[in-house]
Amino acid sequence: MESPLHEPITVGGTLYQPIHANDVVLIRNAAERSNAWLWAAFGPFLLSYGQSRSRAILIGESGGAVIIAIRRRIRGADHLDLVIPPLGDTAISLLQSVADAFAAYNGPNTETRVLWADLPVVASVSVRADWSATPYEHEYVYEREQVLGMAGAEYRMLRKRVNRCEREATPYVREYVAADREACAELLREWQDARESRDEPVFDFGYTLAALEIAESIGSPDLVGVVLEVDGEIRAFAFGGVLRAGIGQFFVQKSDPSIVGLSETTRVELLRRLDGCRYVNDAGDLGHEGLAQHKRAFRPVAFVPTWKLAYRR
Repeated sequence: MESPLHEPITVGGTLYQPIHANDVVLIRNAAERSNAWLWAAFGPFLLSYGQSRSRAILIGESGGAVIIAIRRRIRGADHLDLVIPPLGDTAISLLQSVADAFAAYNGPNTETRVLWADLPVVASVSVRADWSATPYEHEYVYEREQVLGMAGAEYRMLRKRVNRCEREATPYVREYVAADREACAELLREWQDARESRDEPVFDFGYTLAALEIAESIGSPDLVGVVLEVDGEIRAFAFGGVLRAGIGQFFVQKSDPSIVGLSETTRVELLRRLDGCRYVNDAGDLGHEGLAQHKRAFRPVAFVPTWKLAYRR
């Protein structure tokens, strides 16, 4: 989806170009070197998020690190922020020089932001008066085999809902294929309409729709898709993949809310397909108690705290 925002630019001596499907492996390798946990460091999310006329995700390389920028129009002016801190061996030391270059590009009396940052980066800038950090949310981390086992009293509710779904709806589970795109898009639109009718905000419609469009251009292990059919119709779909070695990622998931346990069953089925991942990051809950309750049923073993950073020279 091209717009002037998607044109390559050079800032601070580094060339930034629009993200493409072949950058997903580059990002995964850089996440490996950074020991990344952030949900937003997932290449397919970044690729999907950039499929918009109102923003572009740009990739640059400098000092052995990968820099992921977001380019938008803010108050009528071209503006650059960092989506996440730089990924790679020199990530933390590079952050300040990138922030200075972006701040110079953005102009005076502006803030240059990092949309998602983790604790090591926050600690590195907290001693500086020109940086400010605002707590954002905690991302849920599950242990894959523990969830799949669903053993013990703590998994009683999850077992109950999955078993009920399998008993009453008998979903047929299979891999997502390109021919499923329109049916999944229609389910996504149904899901959005249901949320909007209850005045519930919808934040992920655009990049979920984009994920359906890019799925055929990205293979496993970077992107794994699953669909669940009920009575011959797709009533749930989900995508995830590998963030880095041993760490998986839930990316997007939508299901028919009228089918009890279908959402939980979809997550479990995607987990089954994230081979080689000991832990899986399921993002945060956006402060929604219903979503938090849903994710707590999977018994997270850890949380990844995130912050938003702002830099003003």
